[in-house]
Amino acid sequence: MTPVDNNSMRFLGPLLVVSSFIAPAQTPPRSTVQASGTANVSVTPDQAQINVSAVTQASTAQEAASQNATIATAIQSAMAQAIGGSGSVKTVNYSVTPNYLYPQNASPVLTGYTVTNTIQVTLNDLSITGKVIDTATQSGASRIDSLQFTLKDDTDARSQALKAATVKAKAKAEAMAASLGLKTGGVLVIQESGAVIQPLTTPGTAVASTPVQPGQLTVTGNVTISVELLQ
Repeated sequence: MTPVDNNSMRFLGPLLVVSSFIAPAQTPPRSTVQASGTANVSVTPDQAQINVSAVTQASTAQEAASQNATIATAIQSAMAQAIGGSGSVKTVNYSVTPNYLYPQNASPVLTGYTVTNTIQVTLNDLSITGKVIDTATQSGASRIDSLQFTLKDDTDARSQALKAATVKAKAKAEAMAASLGLKTGGVLVIQESGAVIQPLTTPGTAVASTPVQPGQLTVTGNVTISVELLQ
């Protein structure tokens, strides 16, 4: 075995390791243009919602509630029979409110209570809308609060409105790019600002043989896009 020269070990110092780090080249920011588009789509409603109320007043809350229960039960039964299997009936609001007189320079005086029971009828057969309104008033409803036409499923209508809004937004982006002598590249960001359905709402009425004409619903789509600009 060759002997180790201890003297030579004295001249071995620490090793110096040199390394280099090359930063990746940074991609220059893209030039973009942002544009928004709005489009309306008209569709025929296939559902109606009617809100009717039974309103009673009495000197005590219990008496007003008892009277209201009798009338509301009659209304619900009559309307359920009128719509058959083409809809549903449900209570959407119930309130008991004290009534006061406010004499001048005197404390308020309790005069009784008002009970309100609001019933909502949802109809899938629009041809019987007038009949249901008449049935409500004939069976004791104090008020026809509202009549609203809507869609059972608004998915397709919303999709159509958003598609049309996207086309308009892209056309706006292309027009702005062209005004600068540029072209548009790919769409980098697309954002739905909302697709809103505007239901047809008519005020309450209590006329016998009520005529009803649904008309058209308007569905509005809003879209914002960001598009790359090219030379």
